[in-house]
Amino acid sequence: MSTSNDPKKLAEERERKVAELRARSEEEHARKLAADLNLTYVDVRSFPIDGQALTLRPKEAQVAAGSVILKNKANTLTVGGLNPSLPAFQQLSKSLQDEGYRIDPLVISKSGMQHALDAYEKFAHVNTKITGEVAVSQDKLLALAKEITTLRELTERLEATGPEDVSVIVELLLGGAISFSASDIHIEPQKSGRDRIRYRLDGVLHDVAEITKSISHMLLERIKLLASLKLNVRDAAQDGRFTINVTDRNIEIRASALPGPLGEYIVLRLLDPNSLIDIPELGLREDLLKEVEQELAQPNGMLLTTGPTGSGKTTMLYAFLKQVSSPEVKVITIEDPIEYKLEGLEQTQVDEAQGYTFAKGLRSIVRQDPDIILVGEIRDKETADVAMQAALTGHLVFSTLHANDAAGAIPRLTELGTRVESAAPAINVVMAQRLIRRVCPACAKTYTPDAKEVAAITTALATIPQSLRVEISKNTTLKKSVGCDECHGTGYQGRMGVFELFRIDDDAESLLAEESSTAKIRQYAIGRGMVTLQQDALLRVLNGSTTIEEVERVTGPLREPHLDHKHEEVAL
Repeated sequence: MSTSNDPKKLAEERERKVAELRARSEEEHARKLAADLNLTYVDVRSFPIDGQALTLRPKEAQVAAGSVILKNKANTLTVGGLNPSLPAFQQLSKSLQDEGYRIDPLVISKSGMQHALDAYEKFAHVNTKITGEVAVSQDKLLALAKEITTLRELTERLEATGPEDVSVIVELLLGGAISFSASDIHIEPQKSGRDRIRYRLDGVLHDVAEITKSISHMLLERIKLLASLKLNVRDAAQDGRFTINVTDRNIEIRASALPGPLGEYIVLRLLDPNSLIDIPELGLREDLLKEVEQELAQPNGMLLTTGPTGSGKTTMLYAFLKQVSSPEVKVITIEDPIEYKLEGLEQTQVDEAQGYTFAKGLRSIVRQDPDIILVGEIRDKETADVAMQAALTGHLVFSTLHANDAAGAIPRLTELGTRVESAAPAINVVMAQRLIRRVCPACAKTYTPDAKEVAAITTALATIPQSLRVEISKNTTLKKSVGCDECHGTGYQGRMGVFELFRIDDDAESLLAEESSTAKIRQYAIGRGMVTLQQDALLRVLNGSTTIEEVERVTGPLREPHLDHKHEEVAL
């Protein structure tokens, strides 16, 4: 039977149209009242409700006043009312003002108010505070860590939790991510009709659980409320954030929602201040550590780090800042966004909507008489030019650039429109980096490499400086990953950095002035003793820290350096 002849379907369609007409009439009435009262009207259904502000007063008190508290920004409360001129609304406003809040009244409709009150019900189950923070006690996390020690156990708990316990699911997801040191949580709709949850552990995604659409819907709404995202927007990208309060630290959560054909994709990025480390903990080789420390002692110039997203550039820059920060030095940063807050620094954040870009912010920063400047990322010619000028005029500048390797940094800057004559003298060193996983010490197996592996490693390491050479013989042993409960079956546990450093000396400046290709610059740097990313990673293979498979996963197949040289035969 067709829908057009189905009485039930026809009745439902009539009800839907009547509801739409009623809602439209209510919004029009609210709009006219706002004009009469000389106030702003807002459609709550398209307004990003601040759940922490919404729960400032009991639901009953707000209903009695014909109002809802929609937002708190800088201690100013946006309060929507059916009629803000009525005594009940003004009485509620007065009580909030007595607590030190400023009031920004708006006019809303009945259906808009109901929409907000429905959100109130969802938020009532979450332990939140007015600052947009979620309280998670250290005791809860420790208890969770004891109860759930493997991803399999977490999977069982998640899949056994029903839609009525969505707050428990949120707690399990966040607590589990913190316990396992996950950097990201992914919630992804699937063709199967269930949504997949994955953690990114040590840079690699791992399946955690699959949940039903009903649970997923409630979970996404809860996350949107926490991150102050619009609940009714499902066809546009949104970004937000919230904070988890652990007893000894605050963990920032960045939330990203992206529409897709099967539903919304949600990614939560966990920014744990415990991940900030000092320079000696970065994993730099001893020779590189000395070079970096020498560069950080320079009074001016630029130290540029390159690599793809997730390669540890931010961690590296913050380690630099911790090293150079002192009461005698003024350090100012411009970031997008500020990921970690450090004591003793002046940190500013890009705000594109307000016209505060990297370039404009950097121009203002230079006028603040800083000694050291951190520019979160060089994205365009204007930012690059101002940063170079700052480096040439007595400032030490740290920044990042998206380039594949150290040799590609200058060509990348010229692609942005920067003149080589400005870039080369301004930059002291360029560092490229990647993160590779450490082989799990609990389950790794030792094996003797075959002749093919030995030849490949020897060839790839042929150009490294003599002081770093490691003899490879028939007695050489390497590590192979296996997988156990301690490493969640991955064979790896934790990550370390691998690096290459290109020092731009006078000879390099002359080469760069010729606008040489990346390949030619790379060949020059290797000839001057630069250890490449892959070579640095292979040295970690030889000392038993990682595996050849991991090195090739991150840096590509083993290959010969870009230099003419003779290879020695290796006898096993």
